[in-house]
Amino acid sequence: MRRRRFIGKHLVIFIILVELLVGCAWWQRKEPEPTPQLLYDKAMKLYHKKKYERAIEAFKKFKEEFPLSEYTPLVELRSADAYFFDKNYAEAILHYEEFKKLHPLHPEIPYAIYQLGMCHYKQMHSIDRDQTETEKAIEQFRYLIQNFPQSPQAAEAKRRMEFCQRQLADHEFYVGHFYFRTKKYRAALERFRGILEKYPDSGLEEKIRHLSEICRKQIDKEEQGRKEKETQEEEKKGKSGG
Repeated sequence: MRRRRFIGKHLVIFIILVELLVGCAWWQRKEPEPTPQLLYDKAMKLYHKKKYERAIEAFKKFKEEFPLSEYTPLVELRSADAYFFDKNYAEAILHYEEFKKLHPLHPEIPYAIYQLGMCHYKQMHSIDRDQTETEKAIEQFRYLIQNFPQSPQAAEAKRRMEFCQRQLADHEFYVGHFYFRTKKYRAALERFRGILEKYPDSGLEEKIRHLSEICRKQIDKEEQGRKEKETQEEEKKGKSGG
């Protein structure tokens, strides 16, 4: 009987010790080291859920952990995309430009150029305001079309560029019409001529021809009035001299 109690007592102690050892081993066990694939998938999961700020942080962590990974170029590009879709266009431009600089031969270069154009496109103002962003968008789209005509983005870039060109034409017409309304006919005519030369397919041709004709008549009238005034002044001088 005593023998059984002795064995039972020590068995319990043994079991307790085993559990303690197992528990310590579990406690001391380290988390598995993150792999490039694991970190990339985690960041992309946040990206696809449109949690862009968290995705950007995850992309940054990836670059810190695996700067030479095969995934790194895509991480840099997706980071730029995250800024773009978060409407932080200034940061997006910096990251797309950095991607182009670091990976000039990467197959996603046409996409990066297209996105640069879109960064400016998204910041375009109405026709009554400055059109610098419109011009910058055209510059990127034109470069893409000329240098990567077979890229998947070329057709869409062409469509976007045509829209931007119409925007510039509308802006020039807006300015020209302002000159017309304020009776600055020479300045208005110069603007209208510029539109016909730069944007022959703007759809504004009929309006421009009509207003240009009025401008020319008014300019002729002003010129005629100027000449008559000069003649009258000369006659007055002649009479006063006599």
